[in-house]
Amino acid sequence: MTNSTSFQQIINLLSNTLEAYTSAFFLKNPHNKRIDVVCYHSLGKYFNGNFSCPLNEAGLIERVIAKRETIQVGKLGHYFDVNELPFYEKGEKGIKGLFAIPVGRDLGVLYVDTKRSWGFAEKEQKLVMDFGRILETLVKSERAIEREKMYARMLRLWHNVEEQAETSEELERYFQGVLVQCHKFVKAHSSYLFLVDKENGIAALLTYAGKVPEEFSGSEVPLNEGIIGWIANNKKTLKVRRLETKSKKQFLFNPHEPLPHSGSFLGVPLFIDGEVEAVFGFLWNGEHHWDRDELYILNVVAKRSSTVLEKLALRRQLAIAEKFDHLTGLLNEQGFDQVFQKKLGNAKEKSIPMVLALIQVSPWMIVKANLTTKEEINLRQHISQVILSAFGKQTVMGTLGQNRYAFLWFDHTLGEAEKKLTRLKTRLMHECLRRVNDLRLEIKSALALFPSDGSTPSDLWNTLYLRLLATRHKNYRG
Repeated sequence: MTNSTSFQQIINLLSNTLEAYTSAFFLKNPHNKRIDVVCYHSLGKYFNGNFSCPLNEAGLIERVIAKRETIQVGKLGHYFDVNELPFYEKGEKGIKGLFAIPVGRDLGVLYVDTKRSWGFAEKEQKLVMDFGRILETLVKSERAIEREKMYARMLRLWHNVEEQAETSEELERYFQGVLVQCHKFVKAHSSYLFLVDKENGIAALLTYAGKVPEEFSGSEVPLNEGIIGWIANNKKTLKVRRLETKSKKQFLFNPHEPLPHSGSFLGVPLFIDGEVEAVFGFLWNGEHHWDRDELYILNVVAKRSSTVLEKLALRRQLAIAEKFDHLTGLLNEQGFDQVFQKKLGNAKEKSIPMVLALIQVSPWMIVKANLTTKEEINLRQHISQVILSAFGKQTVMGTLGQNRYAFLWFDHTLGEAEKKLTRLKTRLMHECLRRVNDLRLEIKSALALFPSDGSTPSDLWNTLYLRLLATRHKNYRG
């Protein structure tokens, strides 16, 4: 409770009024089946002021709560059984009577005993009952205040999450902001956000907060083992009250990770169309008791984050789609130019050569004049398929208009790049252009090398087009 001083003052007043030997207020923990002493006043030295035990081991206190009835015992003059009154560590001699009443329906127990007389008179019992009602009101008021504070924290968390959703344009930035807010809310040792990739059978750590070793940054964990894999496969929220320290299954990254395995863990999945796309994970040093409202708001945040994840994923897919030519599957002119500038910056930074290459199928006006639109599209798609099959992912490939195709190669000489282009042109002539051989199409090519032919995009493109024009009298036929 937050205001233990108020409870102590009430117990002191009760004890002095009754001239009791011991007066104590025991409260049932709402999060688990334990009973704790909140405050007490005792003239003896054997009362355990830190008393806390499972409810089923609380003896007389447990019976009062379970049966919700008053227990009055008088004419006692012997040692009590420690199992009956476990808050007396060694028992007490000379107690003549005791009186214990339930506080509220099952909030706790108000207990008094005496060595002064053989039990408590009716008037004294009524006084104890009145004090019990006062304690009940105070407990309920304090819990209502705690609940209001929790609601205020929930509203602040929700406000901050919504603010992140409105201002964040990047996935990592959004989840970093949301995870930090949730981490502060639950007061965890460490918090994590994993993106689930079921196609490759992994969950990748996108961001984290709290005390996380640097070695785990960007880690990937298989979905067929560990806690995150279980959540992704079973599509359920996972609550582990106390992790098993020697378990080979209860881990985030690996069984020997330097993380606390003696506390609690909470995993909350994020869904898109019924599939787990990400997982929030929260780890505590010690045993954590989840409030119902705490679990509720975390699940609400997870649902909100799912919509943001879907929105940003669609936006990213749209951005990718805008960079590609929908007919050929190659980068379009805008997309190629963006990648070219980025790769050129990398080449400058790492001081490695880069080749910009271009091939041109011409004259394309003959294609338009002699083929139907469908036949032209089929020809372009066939050319792009050959190009894609000729080069791997290390080659940047794009289409510039209908009949020009550009390429980027790193750490290549002009001679090495020329050989690749020659093999490609040979394949294109035999696999694509021979079907329209009567159109007498040609393939021209040109190359420019960074840094010898220029250090800016415009320098390299100018060199490339000048060399392409120089080939206008040199026809290539396969």
